[in-house]
Amino acid sequence: MGCRVNQYETTALAELFIKNGYKVVDFSEKNDLYIINTCAVTAESERKSAQIIRRALKTGGCVAVVGCYSQLDNTLGGIEGVSFVGGSKDKTAILHAANSLLKDNKIHIVVDTDLNDYGYEHMDIGTEQTDIFSTCRAFVKIQDGCNGRCSYCIIPKTRGRVRSRPLDEIKAEVERLSANGYREIVLTGIETSAYDFAPLSELIRKVDKIKGIDRLRFGSLSPNSITDDFLAAARNSDCFMPHLHLSLQSGSDRILKLMRRPYNKNQMCTKIEKVYGTMPDTLISTDMIVGFPTETEDDFLQTMQIVDDYKLSHVHAFPFSSRPGTEAALMEGKITIGEVKKRNERLIKHSSEIKNLVLERKIGTKARVLIEAFSQNLAIGHTEDFLETKFVQNNTKKVGDIAEVDLVSHENGVLLGKELPT
Repeated sequence: MGCRVNQYETTALAELFIKNGYKVVDFSEKNDLYIINTCAVTAESERKSAQIIRRALKTGGCVAVVGCYSQLDNTLGGIEGVSFVGGSKDKTAILHAANSLLKDNKIHIVVDTDLNDYGYEHMDIGTEQTDIFSTCRAFVKIQDGCNGRCSYCIIPKTRGRVRSRPLDEIKAEVERLSANGYREIVLTGIETSAYDFAPLSELIRKVDKIKGIDRLRFGSLSPNSITDDFLAAARNSDCFMPHLHLSLQSGSDRILKLMRRPYNKNQMCTKIEKVYGTMPDTLISTDMIVGFPTETEDDFLQTMQIVDDYKLSHVHAFPFSSRPGTEAALMEGKITIGEVKKRNERLIKHSSEIKNLVLERKIGTKARVLIEAFSQNLAIGHTEDFLETKFVQNNTKKVGDIAEVDLVSHENGVLLGKELPT
């Protein structure tokens, strides 16, 4: 469930179980053990996590729950049928408990609420063959935790403070993934920008030297990450892709201050302009929170304007979620649910219109698309600037190949094209 870090950890757990003699099968089948790596970033994330737990319980197998939701709420062990509850700390403990669970099915609760002295938990991917998420595009976790004080965010309480992964360990994992046929790497973390063993520019330069990696991206970044050295490393890299996802959250200075974001509007805009000035073909996507307490129509329109001014290629628009335990949950001036919904729908509509303009400019051009899947006679993947593309292919390519594609139209936010002969 949830973020790219959870996807990385889920893959790592799957590989760990395979290495120890287990077989990973489809979640919809009857299994001996179900492991659910939960999310709690919003109330909706918790609802979905609870829903999938109940779905697993109906099958009759042992159910183990780990992750952010159970870190916040270790009473999950009180749900009849849940056999194991772990939090964000020592997720690999589930392997050691598995034999006992399958034998006696007693309830195990190993949620440690003190995450302050917890180091980076060693996990690996690429040591075993598994295709849970992808066979050509891998998320590589570089750090965990967050030292931020954003007033709306519960994640520091579920993940603890920043812990970073050694640079050489990251490099070794990427080399292993490359040897296993992965073409694209996404470096990610709970707060990717907080990686502190080296500048992010050094990570770019390290990965750039690894043979077989054609594409490098980062997960969500703070605008503060966009330094001159970062841009120089990105511009001079053979594999860094012309797309960035910047976590902006609002276009209003007043709201950014209430959110406790570590930048103001001017700083944010300056960073975006530096990106476009250095790498003009780059597309930028973002996250925005709509309906933060006391947000006025003018505050909201400033957010809409940022999307318009910088032609952001995609916006993940989130209605404000009041999380118990956060400062924002106690703020006065809450916006009505109905108004938040209306503003969110307006932002989604506006961002879709901007995206259509971005897509329209691509028609009649050519793109290199990494094939990630097939559906009937169509290949599906992403361009270098991270636009989803479907195209008629010549039946000579496979997942992981990069195809030259003539872009002819777009539909429902997706580019459509046909493969060019090689």
